[in-house]
Amino acid sequence: MSAADTDAKPGFWAFSLTLYDRPGVAEACLALQDGFGADVNLLLLGFWRARQGYAGWAPGEIDRVLAAAAPVTAALLPLRAARRALKVLQADEPAATALYAEAKALELKLEQVAQVWLAGASRISPALRQKPPVPREAEMLAAAEHLAAYLEHLAPGRPDILPPGAALLDAAFT
Repeated sequence: MSAADTDAKPGFWAFSLTLYDRPGVAEACLALQDGFGADVNLLLLGFWRARQGYAGWAPGEIDRVLAAAAPVTAALLPLRAARRALKVLQADEPAATALYAEAKALELKLEQVAQVWLAGASRISPALRQKPPVPREAEMLAAAEHLAAYLEHLAPGRPDILPPGAALLDAAFT
């Protein structure tokens, strides 16, 4: 299955792979995922929406988008836990290496499906959109707005979420 087969909104998967590969982005995303329960795909969606010219999330939109992707997330979370367990087992069980690779490939396919669902739910949003191309400064501001709203949604009033959020924003734009 290619990204073209699963990506309802052209470019979101490719954008995500490029952004996630930037130095510091994966670490910041995983810190938010593991420390605060962030959905990495939703983090990436905020940055992608900023690139597309969306200034922020409309009221209630984060909940709507997460609800739309809930069935995929329900399949993804136990698979991620199994993949992580297999990673640890590789040291003691050679057969775990092949299983780990298979679980990782399946997890990536499910991530692509999750992005389709997230992008689909996001496209119906009433969020205002600027006309592309979006100037870099506007993209950075929009990304910061998306990120701040999602972080506040995840951990209201918790300042300890700000350092990994700031690290993600910095890594995405440096």
